[in-house]
Amino acid sequence: MKSTILLGLCAYCALPSLLNADTLPDPATKDKVPPIAFVLGMIWKRLDLADFYLTGILRTDKNPKRYPIVLRTRGHELVYEFQDQPLQIRVQLDPGIFTVQKRSKAGDPWVTVTGDELKKSIFDTNITYEDLGIDFINWDNIEPLGTDSIKTLDAYVFEAKPGPDDHSRFAAVRFWVSKQYWAFLRIDGLNAQEETIKRVEVQDVMQIGKYYVFKEMKVSKMDPTRNDIPLSTTFIDIQDGKEGSGLTE
Repeated sequence: MKSTILLGLCAYCALPSLLNADTLPDPATKDKVPPIAFVLGMIWKRLDLADFYLTGILRTDKNPKRYPIVLRTRGHELVYEFQDQPLQIRVQLDPGIFTVQKRSKAGDPWVTVTGDELKKSIFDTNITYEDLGIDFINWDNIEPLGTDSIKTLDAYVFEAKPGPDDHSRFAAVRFWVSKQYWAFLRIDGLNAQEETIKRVEVQDVMQIGKYYVFKEMKVSKMDPTRNDIPLSTTFIDIQDGKEGSGLTE
């Protein structure tokens, strides 16, 4: 069954709106979490993306500027095309390694984003190239934390820690996976003090044909000293969509 994904930070399917929640799983529930290899296999199946052409805007709550975008998805490929800026971004979700590339316009060669450049913000938003790559699910060190729920959805909770070659600005990434849908419900990027500094959440969904895609998703830069309080928020609002991305194998 194909799905769609919200930004590179999460992979996503038909989910109800999610509200902010600041909960931690009960460590006593670790034995109820399936093996990580099984969970990652189920997530990988959800990364088989439906063939969609989506239009919308990228906006922040601190700046009136709006960035019109086209998002194309098919198989294990996503392409973000900014309509009034010389930037296109491609995310290739290959087994074991997720690649982020960019170029100025169609027809130019794709250039792989690596190293410290992955940590750079895209324009004046909270979204970085690393966020789009969601490569934390390929890190070697992933541990179960237990079970939890976000709103009414039961979830398995994991924490991934980067290795020396993973070039992440996060000391760890904590993520909640739906028991029912095998999709990410929330993703938190943590600092060395285990405080949340980045959060991604689905706010609303819409239906295109037989599939559901996100209608609004927010990426928040969090105040590490004040639990659950965002310093700024970037929104991706999808306004319209249709089947047929134009991407080829």
